[in-house]
Amino acid sequence: MSEEKQSVRILLVEDNELNQKFAIAVVRKLGHLLDIAPNGRIGVDFYQNKSYDLILMDIQMPEMNGIEATLAIRKLEAEEGKGAHIPIIAVTAFAMEQDKRNCMEAGMDDFLAKPYKPFELEQKINQYI
Repeated sequence: MSEEKQSVRILLVEDNELNQKFAIAVVRKLGHLLDIAPNGRIGVDFYQNKSYDLILMDIQMPEMNGIEATLAIRKLEAEEGKGAHIPIIAVTAFAMEQDKRNCMEAGMDDFLAKPYKPFELEQKINQYI
């Protein structure tokens, strides 16, 4: 028997168009739905207005960075009191140990360093869906 995977909705918060295109190719190949927010502020708005199964969050972005956006999303989760915890994976070129620690302290669930290979993104997505 083959196990059919459900299509999930993923939010990519990423300002770089090349990185967006790369993620789109990987996510669509997996059969998932993807929305793109070009900065953290828009990412938080998308989170408030739609339902997602996973967020891929860049760190360095204009207007609101990934750390600030994650803190805002975690605050909204707590205020809503639903107990729902959406997995947020940091996807960033800043891959020093302190950067990873900062992401985790902000409430992110995991970390993927750029540049990454398609199978690495696929593995991270599959861990959380």
